[in-house]
Amino acid sequence: MTKSKLNKFILKSDYSRRYPDPLNKTEEGNPYNIEHHVLLIRAIDVPSGIPKTPNPREQRIDKGIYKEVTESLKSTDELSFHLKNKGITMLAHQVEYGTPDKKVATVFFGEKDGIADGGHTYEIILATQADGSCPEEQYVKIEIITGVPQEMAVDITGGLNTAVQVDDASLMNLEGSFEWVKEALKKEPYADQISYKQNEEGKFDIREILGLMTLFNVNKYPYPQHPKDAYVSKAKCLDVYKADPDSFKMLTPLLRDILSLHDYVHLMSRKRYNDVMGGRAAAMKGVYATRKRGNYEFIFVGNEAARQLPGVKLDAMLYDGVLYPMLGAMRFLVEQKQGEKTYSWKLKSFKEVKSFFDEIAPELVSTTYNMCRTYNNKPNPVGKDNNHWDNMYKTVALAYLQRNDK
Repeated sequence: MTKSKLNKFILKSDYSRRYPDPLNKTEEGNPYNIEHHVLLIRAIDVPSGIPKTPNPREQRIDKGIYKEVTESLKSTDELSFHLKNKGITMLAHQVEYGTPDKKVATVFFGEKDGIADGGHTYEIILATQADGSCPEEQYVKIEIITGVPQEMAVDITGGLNTAVQVDDASLMNLEGSFEWVKEALKKEPYADQISYKQNEEGKFDIREILGLMTLFNVNKYPYPQHPKDAYVSKAKCLDVYKADPDSFKMLTPLLRDILSLHDYVHLMSRKRYNDVMGGRAAAMKGVYATRKRGNYEFIFVGNEAARQLPGVKLDAMLYDGVLYPMLGAMRFLVEQKQGEKTYSWKLKSFKEVKSFFDEIAPELVSTTYNMCRTYNNKPNPVGKDNNHWDNMYKTVALAYLQRNDK
Protein backbone atom coordinates (compact mmCIF):
# COMPACT_ATOMS: atom_id res chain seq x y z
CA MET A 1 0.00 0.00 0.00
CA THR A 2 1.47 3.36 -1.00
CA LYS A 3 1.82 6.08 1.62
CA SER A 4 -0.43 8.39 -0.36
CA LYS A 5 -3.38 6.13 0.52
CA LEU A 6 -2.58 6.06 4.22
CA ASN A 7 -3.79 8.40 6.96
CA LYS A 8 -0.88 10.37 8.37
CA PHE A 9 -0.53 11.89 11.85
CA ILE A 10 2.35 13.79 13.45
CA LEU A 11 3.19 12.93 17.06
CA LYS A 12 5.61 15.14 18.99
CA SER A 13 7.22 13.38 21.92
CA ASP A 14 9.66 14.42 24.60
CA TYR A 15 10.88 10.84 25.05
CA SER A 16 10.80 7.90 22.66
CA ARG A 17 12.10 4.38 22.25
CA ARG A 18 12.05 1.97 19.33
CA TYR A 19 12.73 -1.76 19.51
CA PRO A 20 12.01 -4.93 17.49
CA ASP A 21 9.65 -7.65 18.66
CA PRO A 22 11.14 -11.01 19.79
CA LEU A 23 8.93 -12.81 17.25
CA ASN A 24 11.10 -11.35 14.50
CA LYS A 25 13.71 -13.96 15.36
CA THR A 26 11.54 -16.88 14.34
CA GLU A 27 13.50 -19.33 12.16
CA GLU A 28 10.57 -21.00 10.44
CA GLY A 29 8.79 -19.44 7.50
CA ASN A 30 8.98 -15.79 6.69
CA PRO A 31 10.29 -13.72 9.62
CA TYR A 32 8.03 -11.14 11.20
CA ASN A 33 8.94 -7.48 10.96
CA ILE A 34 7.10 -6.18 14.03
CA GLU A 35 8.37 -3.05 15.76
CA HIS A 36 7.35 -1.24 18.93
CA HIS A 37 7.53 2.53 19.22
CA VAL A 38 6.99 3.90 22.72
CA LEU A 39 6.46 7.65 22.95
CA LEU A 40 5.88 9.87 25.98
CA ILE A 41 3.79 12.77 24.74
CA ARG A 42 2.30 15.80 26.39
CA ALA A 43 -1.43 15.14 26.58
CA ILE A 44 -2.18 18.57 25.23
CA ASP A 45 -0.21 17.71 22.05
CA VAL A 46 -2.12 14.50 21.23
CA PRO A 47 -3.81 15.10 17.85
CA SER A 48 -7.50 14.55 17.21
CA GLY A 49 -8.86 12.34 14.44
CA ILE A 50 -6.76 9.23 15.07
CA PRO A 51 -8.86 6.25 13.92
CA LYS A 52 -10.19 3.74 16.45
CA THR A 53 -11.08 1.03 13.97
CA PRO A 54 -9.52 -1.89 15.90
CA ASN A 55 -11.11 -0.96 19.24
CA PRO A 56 -14.17 -3.15 19.98
CA ARG A 57 -15.65 -0.91 22.68
CA GLU A 58 -17.67 2.24 22.59
CA GLN A 59 -16.15 4.96 24.72
CA ARG A 60 -18.22 6.51 27.53
CA ILE A 61 -16.06 8.90 29.48
CA ASP A 62 -18.76 10.32 31.77
CA LYS A 63 -19.25 7.19 33.83
CA GLY A 64 -17.71 5.69 36.92
CA ILE A 65 -13.99 5.20 36.82
CA TYR A 66 -13.55 7.34 33.71
CA LYS A 67 -14.57 10.42 35.67
CA GLU A 68 -11.67 9.65 38.00
CA VAL A 69 -9.34 9.31 35.01
CA THR A 70 -10.51 12.73 33.83
CA GLU A 71 -9.84 14.29 37.23
CA SER A 72 -6.39 12.68 37.32
CA LEU A 73 -5.57 14.19 33.93
CA LYS A 74 -6.89 17.63 34.90
CA SER A 75 -4.88 17.75 38.13
CA THR A 76 -2.15 20.37 38.23
CA ASP A 77 -1.04 19.19 41.67
CA GLU A 78 -0.03 15.64 40.76
CA LEU A 79 1.57 15.46 37.33
CA SER A 80 1.68 11.67 37.29
CA PHE A 81 -1.06 10.82 34.81
CA HIS A 82 1.42 8.88 32.62
CA LEU A 83 2.28 6.67 35.61
CA LYS A 84 -1.28 6.02 36.79
CA ASN A 85 -2.75 5.44 33.32
CA LYS A 86 -1.57 2.59 31.09
CA GLY A 87 -1.81 4.86 28.06
CA ILE A 88 -2.83 4.24 24.46
CA THR A 89 -1.84 1.35 22.20
CA MET A 90 -2.08 1.76 18.42
CA LEU A 91 -1.59 -0.53 15.47
CA ALA A 92 -0.08 1.25 12.47
CA HIS A 93 1.39 0.59 9.04
CA GLN A 94 4.63 2.48 9.56
CA VAL A 95 6.36 5.05 11.77
CA GLU A 96 8.98 7.47 10.48
CA TYR A 97 11.07 9.83 12.57
CA GLY A 98 11.85 13.28 11.25
CA THR A 99 14.72 14.00 13.60
CA PRO A 100 17.66 11.93 14.96
CA ASP A 101 16.38 12.32 18.53
CA LYS A 102 13.07 10.70 17.48
CA LYS A 103 11.03 13.55 18.98
CA VAL A 104 8.89 13.97 15.88
CA ALA A 105 7.18 10.82 14.59
CA THR A 106 5.01 10.51 11.51
CA VAL A 107 2.56 7.65 11.93
CA PHE A 108 0.88 6.07 8.89
CA PHE A 109 -2.43 4.26 9.43
CA GLY A 110 -4.10 1.84 7.02
CA GLU A 111 -7.85 1.41 6.85
CA LYS A 112 -7.85 -1.26 9.58
CA ASP A 113 -5.27 0.47 11.79
CA GLY A 114 -5.74 2.81 14.71
CA ILE A 115 -6.23 2.74 18.47
CA ALA A 116 -6.47 -0.86 19.67
CA ASP A 117 -6.57 -0.08 23.39
CA GLY A 118 -6.93 3.11 25.41
CA GLY A 119 -9.86 4.58 23.49
CA HIS A 120 -11.35 5.99 26.69
CA THR A 121 -8.06 7.64 27.57
CA TYR A 122 -7.88 9.15 24.10
CA GLU A 123 -11.42 10.56 24.29
CA ILE A 124 -10.78 11.97 27.76
CA ILE A 125 -7.67 13.75 26.49
CA LEU A 126 -9.57 15.24 23.54
CA ALA A 127 -12.40 16.37 25.83
CA THR A 128 -10.03 18.18 28.20
CA GLN A 129 -8.25 19.78 25.27
CA ALA A 130 -11.59 21.05 23.98
CA ASP A 131 -12.72 22.61 27.26
CA GLY A 132 -9.30 24.03 28.11
CA SER A 133 -8.77 21.91 31.24
CA CYS A 134 -5.84 19.82 29.97
CA PRO A 135 -2.66 20.89 31.81
CA GLU A 136 0.44 21.42 29.68
CA GLU A 137 2.56 19.38 32.12
CA GLN A 138 0.60 16.11 31.96
CA TYR A 139 1.98 13.29 29.79
CA VAL A 140 0.53 10.14 28.27
CA LYS A 141 2.34 7.02 27.08
CA ILE A 142 1.61 5.94 23.52
CA GLU A 143 2.80 2.62 22.11
CA ILE A 144 2.61 2.10 18.37
CA ILE A 145 3.04 -1.40 17.00
CA THR A 146 3.85 -1.80 13.31
CA GLY A 147 4.23 -4.80 11.04
CA VAL A 148 1.52 -6.89 12.71
CA PRO A 149 -0.20 -9.35 10.31
CA GLN A 150 -3.95 -8.74 10.09
CA GLU A 151 -4.88 -12.15 11.49
CA MET A 152 -2.68 -11.48 14.50
CA ALA A 153 -4.01 -7.93 14.91
CA VAL A 154 -7.47 -9.24 15.77
CA ASP A 155 -6.09 -11.41 18.57
CA ILE A 156 -3.90 -8.59 19.90
CA THR A 157 -6.81 -6.18 20.05
CA GLY A 158 -9.03 -8.74 21.74
CA GLY A 159 -6.33 -9.61 24.23
CA LEU A 160 -5.69 -6.00 25.17
CA ASN A 161 -9.36 -5.32 25.79
CA THR A 162 -10.20 -8.53 27.67
CA ALA A 163 -7.10 -8.30 29.82
CA VAL A 164 -8.90 -5.77 32.02
CA GLN A 165 -10.44 -7.65 34.93
CA VAL A 166 -14.02 -7.04 35.95
CA ASP A 167 -13.79 -4.49 38.75
CA ASP A 168 -14.59 -5.39 42.34
CA ALA A 169 -17.78 -3.36 42.43
CA SER A 170 -19.17 -5.29 39.45
CA LEU A 171 -18.42 -8.61 41.12
CA MET A 172 -19.96 -7.42 44.38
CA ASN A 173 -23.05 -6.30 42.50
CA LEU A 174 -23.29 -9.75 40.94
CA GLU A 175 -23.19 -11.21 44.45
CA GLY A 176 -26.05 -8.95 45.55
CA SER A 177 -23.98 -6.77 47.87
CA PHE A 178 -25.78 -3.57 46.89
CA GLU A 179 -29.38 -4.77 46.84
CA TRP A 180 -30.15 -2.83 50.00
CA VAL A 181 -28.93 0.40 48.34
CA LYS A 182 -31.12 -0.27 45.30
CA GLU A 183 -34.08 -0.97 47.57
CA ALA A 184 -33.54 2.22 49.57
CA LEU A 185 -33.35 4.38 46.45
CA LYS A 186 -35.75 2.59 44.10
CA LYS A 187 -38.47 5.25 44.38
CA GLU A 188 -36.11 8.18 43.83
CA PRO A 189 -36.14 9.86 40.39
CA TYR A 190 -32.36 9.42 40.18
CA ALA A 191 -32.41 5.67 40.92
CA ASP A 192 -31.53 4.76 37.33
CA GLN A 193 -28.69 7.30 37.34
CA ILE A 194 -26.57 5.17 39.67
CA SER A 195 -24.43 2.49 38.07
CA TYR A 196 -23.50 -0.69 39.90
CA LYS A 197 -21.28 -2.42 37.37
CA GLN A 198 -18.54 -1.64 34.90
CA ASN A 199 -19.58 0.60 31.97
CA GLU A 200 -23.19 0.76 33.11
CA GLU A 201 -24.80 4.13 32.41
CA GLY A 202 -25.23 6.51 35.31
CA LYS A 203 -24.18 9.92 36.60
CA PHE A 204 -22.74 8.34 39.75
CA ASP A 205 -21.39 4.87 40.35
CA ILE A 206 -21.81 2.81 43.51
CA ARG A 207 -18.26 3.59 44.67
CA GLU A 208 -19.12 7.28 44.72
CA ILE A 209 -22.28 6.55 46.70
CA LEU A 210 -20.26 4.50 49.18
CA GLY A 211 -17.77 7.35 49.34
CA LEU A 212 -20.51 9.77 50.38
CA MET A 213 -21.75 7.27 52.96
CA THR A 214 -18.19 6.90 54.23
CA LEU A 215 -18.29 10.60 55.16
CA PHE A 216 -21.08 9.83 57.64
CA ASN A 217 -19.92 6.44 58.90
CA VAL A 218 -19.26 7.42 62.52
CA ASN A 219 -18.62 3.78 63.39
CA LYS A 220 -15.59 3.45 61.10
CA TYR A 221 -14.36 7.04 61.53
CA PRO A 222 -14.98 8.16 65.13
CA TYR A 223 -13.42 11.51 66.02
CA PRO A 224 -10.50 12.34 65.98
CA GLN A 225 -10.31 10.17 62.86
CA HIS A 226 -11.54 11.78 59.66
CA PRO A 227 -13.00 10.00 56.59
CA LYS A 228 -10.45 11.39 54.14
CA ASP A 229 -10.64 8.10 52.25
CA ALA A 230 -13.94 9.31 50.82
CA TYR A 231 -12.01 11.94 48.86
CA VAL A 232 -8.59 10.36 48.46
CA SER A 233 -9.56 6.84 47.37
CA LYS A 234 -12.94 5.50 46.28
CA ALA A 235 -11.25 2.09 46.06
CA LYS A 236 -10.41 2.30 49.77
CA CYS A 237 -14.05 3.10 50.54
CA LEU A 238 -15.03 -0.04 48.67
CA ASP A 239 -12.55 -2.03 50.75
CA VAL A 240 -13.95 -0.54 53.97
CA TYR A 241 -17.43 -1.51 52.84
CA LYS A 242 -16.37 -5.05 51.96
CA ALA A 243 -14.82 -5.45 55.40
CA ASP A 244 -17.83 -4.12 57.31
CA PRO A 245 -21.01 -3.64 55.21
CA ASP A 246 -23.20 -3.56 58.32
CA SER A 247 -21.72 -0.23 59.40
CA PHE A 248 -22.89 1.23 56.07
CA LYS A 249 -26.31 -0.41 56.27
CA MET A 250 -26.83 1.41 59.56
CA LEU A 251 -27.01 4.57 57.44
CA THR A 252 -29.95 3.26 55.40
CA PRO A 253 -32.52 5.66 56.97
CA LEU A 254 -30.21 8.58 56.16
CA LEU A 255 -29.05 7.55 52.70
CA ARG A 256 -31.47 9.70 50.73
CA ASP A 257 -30.77 12.64 53.06
CA ILE A 258 -27.02 12.24 52.60
CA LEU A 259 -27.32 12.32 48.82
CA SER A 260 -29.65 15.31 48.97
CA LEU A 261 -27.27 17.08 51.35
CA HIS A 262 -24.46 16.52 48.84
CA ASP A 263 -26.30 18.73 46.35
CA TYR A 264 -27.62 21.12 48.99
CA VAL A 265 -24.09 21.95 50.18
CA HIS A 266 -23.03 22.62 46.58
CA LEU A 267 -25.93 24.99 46.05
CA MET A 268 -26.49 26.72 49.38
CA SER A 269 -22.90 27.20 50.53
CA ARG A 270 -22.43 29.80 47.81
CA LYS A 271 -25.75 31.57 48.41
CA ARG A 272 -25.40 31.70 52.19
CA TYR A 273 -21.86 33.08 52.00
CA ASN A 274 -23.00 35.78 49.62
CA ASP A 275 -26.02 36.62 51.77
CA VAL A 276 -24.07 36.95 55.01
CA MET A 277 -20.63 38.09 53.87
CA GLY A 278 -21.78 40.19 50.95
CA GLY A 279 -19.17 38.58 48.74
CA ARG A 280 -18.97 36.69 45.49
CA ALA A 281 -18.26 33.11 46.48
CA ALA A 282 -18.24 31.80 42.89
CA ALA A 283 -15.16 33.96 42.25
CA MET A 284 -13.16 32.07 44.88
CA LYS A 285 -10.48 30.29 42.86
CA GLY A 286 -9.97 26.70 43.87
CA VAL A 287 -13.26 26.59 45.80
CA TYR A 288 -15.91 26.79 43.08
CA ALA A 289 -15.84 25.53 39.52
CA THR A 290 -17.97 27.76 37.31
CA ARG A 291 -19.54 27.63 33.89
CA LYS A 292 -20.01 30.61 31.62
CA ARG A 293 -22.65 28.73 29.66
CA GLY A 294 -25.17 26.21 30.88
CA ASN A 295 -25.70 24.74 34.34
CA TYR A 296 -24.34 21.87 36.37
CA GLU A 297 -26.66 18.97 37.03
CA PHE A 298 -27.71 18.20 40.59
CA ILE A 299 -29.56 14.91 40.29
CA PHE A 300 -30.12 14.24 44.00
CA VAL A 301 -32.03 17.48 44.54
CA GLY A 302 -33.12 17.82 40.93
CA ASN A 303 -32.42 20.94 38.89
CA GLU A 304 -36.07 21.92 38.80
CA ALA A 305 -36.31 21.73 42.59
CA ALA A 306 -32.99 23.56 42.94
CA ARG A 307 -34.35 26.45 40.88
CA GLN A 308 -37.12 26.83 43.46
CA LEU A 309 -34.57 27.68 46.14
CA PRO A 310 -34.58 31.50 46.36
CA GLY A 311 -31.46 33.08 44.93
CA VAL A 312 -29.76 29.80 44.06
CA LYS A 313 -27.82 29.53 40.80
CA LEU A 314 -26.73 26.32 39.09
CA ASP A 315 -23.68 27.62 37.23
CA ALA A 316 -21.17 26.85 40.01
CA MET A 317 -20.28 23.90 42.20
CA LEU A 318 -17.67 23.10 44.81
CA TYR A 319 -14.56 21.17 43.84
CA ASP A 320 -14.52 17.75 45.50
CA GLY A 321 -11.37 18.67 47.43
CA VAL A 322 -13.28 21.35 49.33
CA LEU A 323 -16.72 19.71 49.27
CA TYR A 324 -15.77 16.50 51.04
CA PRO A 325 -14.27 18.01 54.22
CA MET A 326 -17.26 20.38 54.46
CA LEU A 327 -19.81 17.62 53.92
CA GLY A 328 -17.89 15.20 56.13
CA ALA A 329 -17.99 17.66 59.02
CA MET A 330 -21.77 17.29 59.08
CA ARG A 331 -21.34 13.74 60.39
CA PHE A 332 -21.21 15.33 63.84
CA LEU A 333 -24.99 15.42 63.51
CA VAL A 334 -25.21 11.61 63.15
CA GLU A 335 -25.77 9.37 66.14
CA GLN A 336 -26.99 5.92 67.13
CA LYS A 337 -29.69 6.43 69.70
CA GLN A 338 -29.91 4.00 72.59
CA GLY A 339 -31.77 0.84 71.66
CA GLU A 340 -31.69 1.55 67.91
CA LYS A 341 -29.81 -0.48 65.31
CA THR A 342 -29.48 2.31 62.76
CA TYR A 343 -28.18 5.86 62.68
CA SER A 344 -30.34 8.97 62.86
CA TRP A 345 -29.88 12.74 62.95
CA LYS A 346 -29.28 14.44 66.29
CA LEU A 347 -31.65 17.13 65.08
CA LYS A 348 -35.37 16.43 64.79
CA SER A 349 -35.56 16.28 61.00
CA PHE A 350 -33.57 16.60 57.81
CA LYS A 351 -35.21 19.98 57.33
CA GLU A 352 -33.49 21.11 60.53
CA VAL A 353 -30.19 19.64 59.29
CA LYS A 354 -30.42 21.83 56.19
CA SER A 355 -31.37 24.85 58.27
CA PHE A 356 -28.39 24.20 60.52
CA PHE A 357 -26.09 24.07 57.50
CA ASP A 358 -27.51 27.40 56.30
CA GLU A 359 -26.38 28.94 59.59
CA ILE A 360 -22.80 27.69 59.48
CA ALA A 361 -22.19 27.72 55.71
CA PRO A 362 -20.60 31.21 55.62
CA GLU A 363 -17.97 30.23 58.18
CA LEU A 364 -17.28 26.89 56.48
CA VAL A 365 -16.82 28.59 53.10
CA SER A 366 -14.63 31.33 54.55
CA THR A 367 -12.38 28.86 56.38
CA THR A 368 -12.17 26.71 53.26
CA TYR A 369 -11.19 29.64 51.07
CA ASN A 370 -8.44 30.71 53.49
CA MET A 371 -7.06 27.18 53.49
CA CYS A 372 -7.28 27.01 49.71
CA ARG A 373 -5.25 30.20 49.38
CA THR A 374 -2.41 28.68 51.40
CA TYR A 375 -2.22 26.02 48.67
CA ASN A 376 -2.16 28.55 45.81
CA ASN A 377 -5.90 28.09 45.14
CA LYS A 378 -5.60 24.36 44.53
CA PRO A 379 -8.42 22.24 45.99
CA ASN A 380 -6.68 18.85 45.86
CA PRO A 381 -4.27 19.43 48.79
CA VAL A 382 -7.13 20.97 50.79
CA GLY A 383 -9.00 17.67 50.54
CA LYS A 384 -5.95 15.84 51.92
CA ASP A 385 -5.16 18.25 54.77
CA ASN A 386 -6.02 16.62 58.09
CA ASN A 387 -5.99 19.93 59.95
CA HIS A 388 -8.58 21.31 57.56
CA TRP A 389 -10.85 18.30 58.10
CA ASP A 390 -10.42 18.85 61.83
CA ASN A 391 -11.28 22.55 61.61
CA MET A 392 -14.39 21.81 59.57
CA TYR A 393 -15.55 19.22 62.09
CA LYS A 394 -14.91 21.48 65.08
CA THR A 395 -16.83 24.31 63.41
CA VAL A 396 -19.90 22.11 63.09
CA ALA A 397 -19.50 20.71 66.61
CA LEU A 398 -19.14 24.13 68.24
CA ALA A 399 -22.10 25.55 66.34
CA TYR A 400 -24.26 22.60 67.39
CA LEU A 401 -23.31 22.94 71.07
CA GLN A 402 -23.92 26.68 71.04
CA ARG A 403 -27.29 26.14 69.36
CA ASN A 404 -28.36 23.67 72.05
CA ASP A 405 -27.20 25.95 74.89
CA LYS A 406 -29.59 28.71 73.78
